[in-house]
Amino acid sequence: MSRIRDHLEADEVLDVQTAGFTKCRFPVLAKRYVVRDGEVLHADLSSPDPIDE
Repeated sequence: MSRIRDHLEADEVLDVQTAGFTKCRFPVLAKRYVVRDGEVLHADLSSPDPIDE
């Protein structure tokens, strides 16, 4: 993700969310990456922790 931030314009935002499933009916792996203003923010959506750099 850090290589992508060099290709974004100053006012552009890239928001990538992923989810993975196993044989259960609820997601067990979920992540979110937000690239904006020259920084990459990351959150593990499997837990209630706030988004972090």
